Amino acid sequence: MTADVLTSRHGAQPGRPARYGPVAVEVVDGVATVTVDSPPVNAMGTAVLGGLGDAAAALAGDEGVRAVVLTGTGAKAFMAGADIEEFESVLAAPGGMAAHAAWAGGVLAAWADLPQPLIAAVQASAVGGGLEIALAADLVVADPSARFGLPEVKLGLIPGGGGTQRLPRRVGTARALRMMLLGTVVRADEALATGLVDEVTEPGEALAVAQALATRIAAMPRVAVQALKRCVDPDLAADLGAAVAEERRIFLEVAASADFAEGIAAFTEKRAPVFSHR
Repeated sequence: MTADVLTSRHGAQPGRPARYGPVAVEVVDGVATVTVDSPPVNAMGTAVLGGLGDAAAALAGDEGVRAVVLTGTGAKAFMAGADIEEFESVLAAPGGMAAHAAWAGGVLAAWADLPQPLIAAVQASAVGGGLEIALAADLVVADPSARFGLPEVKLGLIPGGGGTQRLPRRVGTARALRMMLLGTVVRADEALATGLVDEVTEPGEALAVAQALATRIAAMPRVAVQALKRCVDPDLAADLGAAVAEERRIFLEVAASADFAEGIAAFTEKRAPVFSHR
């Protein structure tokens, strides 16, 4: 195993993870593990959102990172929603809510738009904003103790970080609307049955399982992996003809890659391919 430390403007040192406030990023063999550590519930306050935004920007431009795992610390929450104490000052400021929503929404969009496959390792409950960022992931791996929900309606609000759009894409419109209208929080096994979660692990194993999946993905040729993520885009799905045309365009890009040439050569020579991720 080799460790590559992401360059950080926040003083990362060789052999240590890069830090963006309460957000740490460590890269090993092409897999970046991003850990939010802001006790007691990893609430998405200014520090956490800022750290997540900076981390996403760094990861997006790093070709050495071929898969990303996002997790939190503690047994209470993967990530919680807004920091209520900070939220009170947001509400009090003229235009504060609009500015905050735009900023927070931009951070979540940056995670959804990462070129690398993103796996959420949900070690504890993901409710409100925590579920919204988990929904931005391509795969969701959960501890059996985790709970999932978008209960904002109970506060007289609705999700504002993409939850009303991404949850229906995961579980279907009727089921998602019922969950949100009732403010329902579901168990991990229920989330698995509806497709909200891709895998429920043994207790305490969510991060290890997510990292194992990410390692398998990172071993695949980077150009083809990222092309697959671009093709499987809900925004393309509305127009099948346009989506197939875009798939063909991306297919031709990938066909010109060095790794495709290596894959064909390895197949012909009956040997294991050695991908350069180019």
